[in-house]
Amino acid sequence: MRIILDIEQDFKEQFRSIIDADNFDSASGYSNDKIKLIKFPDQVEFYHFEPVEHKIPVHMTSTNSKESEWYLIHMNIGGDMHLKRFENRGTDYHRFVPSGILLYCPGIVIKTDFSVGHRSELASIRIPKSFINSYYENSFIKDGQLLVYEDLEYGIEKKIRAAIEAIDNKLKCHTLVLEIIEHLFNKIRSNSSLSRNIALHNDDINNLLLASEFLRNPLSNHIPSIKELATVAKMSPSKFKASFKQFFGRAPHQYHFKIKMEYAQKELKLGRKTPIELSHELDYSHPSNFTSAYKNYFKIVPSADFSKA
Repeated sequence: MRIILDIEQDFKEQFRSIIDADNFDSASGYSNDKIKLIKFPDQVEFYHFEPVEHKIPVHMTSTNSKESEWYLIHMNIGGDMHLKRFENRGTDYHRFVPSGILLYCPGIVIKTDFSVGHRSELASIRIPKSFINSYYENSFIKDGQLLVYEDLEYGIEKKIRAAIEAIDNKLKCHTLVLEIIEHLFNKIRSNSSLSRNIALHNDDINNLLLASEFLRNPLSNHIPSIKELATVAKMSPSKFKASFKQFFGRAPHQYHFKIKMEYAQKELKLGRKTPIELSHELDYSHPSNFTSAYKNYFKIVPSADFSKA
């Protein structure tokens, strides 16, 4: 099933039209009662797409024209792996961690594929350009510049969950949504200043995603060098390092380490792996080395996150 969404338009109304259409397949998992929307006085909109299981493949295309007056913060909070690709490109990349954020700016087209059996839960914040211009200078988000930023941190998921829980309390929900916006945009501004604010356009982003595929597998024993990754991205090593840090918020090998740690945390919390099993799976020479790395990253030992359930 194919779904096309226009970021410039109300998502709930678009889904209502899709769901009410004669050719709509309910096996996609979508229904009107699973989509919540709250609109705030500053024209910001917050959507929650409740958990659904896709019994048929779903191919979703989200478009935002270059002349768009809207930005979209799109949040995957379902915990399953997503397969994303850019329009007219063969690049696929997988997410191995439970939460992620994409900022859709004017001029972007992104396709997302949900496979059979995939469980998804999504939240989105639609923001008018006038709102951004009121609070932020255009020094880090320039009109017409394609900017897509991905944040895989766990902490922000707590704020998103809190906003969802408060969706019937408009003032509280608005406060939490503003905190999410502030968190993301401040992070983008910080990363842009650290990496000389390189303009990233479609080809650059596609090539960065292509290179990131070699870093996204938490179980990989071979991590390519910066030179090898830069070759994949069709960039010089210096441009690749700066562009990668701007796009993903950290250096390539730090990015891979982050995915390893968050993969480990997910396995521990679900009770699927013990700390000792993970230390071997992630190729640590001794369980104590894994424990040290985990504690340095999360500030707690792996056993504290392990669920025996």
